[in-house]
Amino acid sequence: MIEPLGLDANIIQASLINNLVVSNAITSKQQALIEQSVTDKKTTHIQALKRFGFVSEDFLLENLAIELDWSLAQNTQDCPLVADVLSLATQQSLSIDWCIEQGVFATANEQSCNIYVVDPFNQFAISVIISNITQANVNYILLTSAMMANIVDELTREREVSDLFGQKGINLSTLAEEAPVINLVNSFLEKAIQLEASDIHIEAGDTNMRVRFRIDGTLMEHMRQPISRFAAISSRIKLLAELDIAERRLPQDGRFSTRNAGQDFDIRVSTAPDVYGESIVMRLLPKKREQLSLANLGFAPDHLSTIQRWGKLSNGIVLVTGPTGSGKSTTLYGLLSDLRTGKEKIVTVEDPVEYQLEGVTQVQARADIGYTFAKALRTFLRQDPDVIMVGEIRDKETADIAVQSSLTGHLVLSTLHTNDACSVFPRLTDMGVEPFLIAATIQGVQAQRLVKKLCEHCAESTDAPSFMPEASKEGTWRKAVGCPKCHGKGYKGRIGIYELVEVTPALRELISAGAGVAKLRLQAKQDGARNLFNDGLLKAAQGITSVEEVLRVCATEDEVI
Repeated sequence: MIEPLGLDANIIQASLINNLVVSNAITSKQQALIEQSVTDKKTTHIQALKRFGFVSEDFLLENLAIELDWSLAQNTQDCPLVADVLSLATQQSLSIDWCIEQGVFATANEQSCNIYVVDPFNQFAISVIISNITQANVNYILLTSAMMANIVDELTREREVSDLFGQKGINLSTLAEEAPVINLVNSFLEKAIQLEASDIHIEAGDTNMRVRFRIDGTLMEHMRQPISRFAAISSRIKLLAELDIAERRLPQDGRFSTRNAGQDFDIRVSTAPDVYGESIVMRLLPKKREQLSLANLGFAPDHLSTIQRWGKLSNGIVLVTGPTGSGKSTTLYGLLSDLRTGKEKIVTVEDPVEYQLEGVTQVQARADIGYTFAKALRTFLRQDPDVIMVGEIRDKETADIAVQSSLTGHLVLSTLHTNDACSVFPRLTDMGVEPFLIAATIQGVQAQRLVKKLCEHCAESTDAPSFMPEASKEGTWRKAVGCPKCHGKGYKGRIGIYELVEVTPALRELISAGAGVAKLRLQAKQDGARNLFNDGLLKAAQGITSVEEVLRVCATEDEVI
């Protein structure tokens, strides 16, 4: 059995007050008022601090956590999964109502136990929890009042859903329209938007279903539910996206819109059958983004001037390549945003229209009714455009019309799925476009990836990587550590790394001759192109990201500086 903590509330709180005075967070006069209040009115130091309002609650709890040497849960990512809280409470025969009343919750695995408390001096409640714990490691986490309220909301919602699914004789379509199911789906949609997630993954399993968020490129588990609830949750999402709720054997795609905190979002929904039922992925796309500009996307000065110059060309094709989710569309939107002067006609065809840009004619492709990229492109040529953006070149027909559009005096911007910039040319050849047309029309190709940015609050200095030549080791190299601001991950946010290949006369000759990728890459390097790996190392040397993150994202065969 784990021994009780035995915290002395008076000693800890008095030490906290002294440290606040030393750090100039409160004055000696304010300290005297607190001490007087504690003596005269038999209140605690923390109660007096809160009543006087000398410091904010968050600041107070941050310092109390330091005093206790505990972690502090001040974001929803720091809170326990409700399924884990309920599981341990059931094992220990604890009433959830009692846990809520006492402000204490716990989760456990085979190695350790986490105890979340609002009042660290509630020794009775903590002792009840730890009396049945056998794990060697116990971690104590202090909860802010906001996070306490968040856990209570989740528990309340979970009990409502449990009560609903406990009823018999309710069919699936009725369940999907019941308030508890609607609230459950709305809750994780809202939470994902708050956490700035790019995708929501809902995955069926053998006994449980999981809801995971992709944040800064990494999946994080948000919720677990019994598998018996998957069908109702899936049906609710399908109803929103206007999909067939009875179809579980074939993949489906749909979309719907929602509004959160004054911002409109398009939610793209994709379903795919798997062995346990279905996998559902929802992509969150804000309809409007403020300050969407190339200068905000992490381009090095030389790359920025190059792509801006490409955007001012009167004709030709500029392509952006990279895997799904690497920010290709964002780059093109940033370029269009920089191009807008009101003196040109800019038209786009997309599937879907991800961001809305003022002064740009944006068209939604609809393959289901035959309005494809290729058909839209033909229409655009009769609209007297100056710049045409195509969401993606997917087939020969679209590629041919893009080539013809560029030859007739239009600048065409588009994306293509390849691993690097030089792979674009053989890829288009494989589609059936003649090499001489590729060489004549493509002006520049950009490849990109997204790497995580180091947390500004906890990143520490480190040595340059050993594989770097001595002449290239100078810089501000840093490594990830982890702190409450970044939820212990060491990273917060993402930034692009880029490879820009300009089609020079020498490169055009190789493309026309059908040269292989290796020869094209060598010529691009001789022309001054910097590959993805080297651009990533440049950002690592500036302390923006870590070498480990660059190695994770870039192919190992990329050449080192």
